[in-house]
Amino acid sequence: MDEAKDLSSRSLLWGGAVVAGLGALVLSEGVLTSAFGEEALAVGGGPLAQRGRLILLGLAALLGLAGWNWPDMGRRTALVVLSFSLTVVGFEAFAGPFIGRDTTIFMRDQELGWRLRPGASDLWLGADVVVNAHGMRGEAPREDVEQRVLFLGDSVVFGAFIERDSETVPAQTNASLAAKGRDVQCLNAGVGGWSPWQERLWYEREGALLGAEVVLVHLVLNDVTEPLVLERHGGSEEGFQLDRTRASGWLHGTSWATALRRWRRSAQGEGERLAAARAEALGVYELLRAPSLPASRRAWELHLTELGALVDSIRAQGATPVVVSHPYTVQFEAPGLWWPQDAVGTWCSVKGISHLDVGRAVAAARPEPLGAYHDAVHPNRDGAALLGEVIATFLLGEGLVH
Repeated sequence: MDEAKDLSSRSLLWGGAVVAGLGALVLSEGVLTSAFGEEALAVGGGPLAQRGRLILLGLAALLGLAGWNWPDMGRRTALVVLSFSLTVVGFEAFAGPFIGRDTTIFMRDQELGWRLRPGASDLWLGADVVVNAHGMRGEAPREDVEQRVLFLGDSVVFGAFIERDSETVPAQTNASLAAKGRDVQCLNAGVGGWSPWQERLWYEREGALLGAEVVLVHLVLNDVTEPLVLERHGGSEEGFQLDRTRASGWLHGTSWATALRRWRRSAQGEGERLAAARAEALGVYELLRAPSLPASRRAWELHLTELGALVDSIRAQGATPVVVSHPYTVQFEAPGLWWPQDAVGTWCSVKGISHLDVGRAVAAARPEPLGAYHDAVHPNRDGAALLGEVIATFLLGEGLVH
């Protein structure tokens, strides 16, 4: 083997060894967090780091195979192969944890804005999500049950950041009722970003056909503020879920395709327009601390109007509505911020509707309630189990399940 051929072979072998080292040592969530800071990683960056590690180890094996079996490859060819591999495949492996990956679990809907795609299976917020044929996460409706309870809500009900369908709030409620000897199926109709107006449209179109005797309407404070940024309510956004939705197909899910989509939005100025719209929109913390502001009053009035329309639709189908209020964790820390739950409780009392404030139930059950939450609003796995027990006990106490 002459010197040039030996150099090309060694270049590929050494390149493979370096890539293998990077894949084995660098692409782990702990190392990336330590090196760049947790805020630098995209939500769900951990699984993408694992994916990148597998990509690099596969590339290392191919480079090693090429260097071992094709020593007659020219030096220039070897350098081209090595450069192309490190650039194209290296970006695919390393960029994923930082830019994230768009999902296929959502689809555009003319009336609702977006919904879950029936039969979809993909990664969302770091969790593998499976959507059943009815467009809901978790178990599909069964015929062999005595009673059904339908959960309406947003990402809190859906189970954002919770990796297993069996660990979401509806599934945990189902398990708690089963442990108490009740043959009840709890159906998870939560969709990230939805608020009562979308829940009503979906319920009238599809949800009522499921035959649930009890319908739990889960309210989160961002249900009051987030709709204001949507085009339907005079804003400029389609919704975060559609912003992070891609077409099916493996090329659409690559880091290259994701980066190009994000770059195109930035080049078209969408980021600046959305940032300006968000700056003008009412936020949850502003709503909590300044309920007397005109913007807060308007948002709250719209929220109760939409809630009332949803409750009326549920009653029109012969089902029993129950309103469940969820907290933001800041309410556990700062006194005097529970007025939204109290206002909803008063509203429900006037309407003759059962109301459950799960935030105060969590505070009563946990000396450190923040430990039940993944972030400012979403319960973690343990928190979902606690909420499932609280909701099951409430349903039994109110005589809503039999």
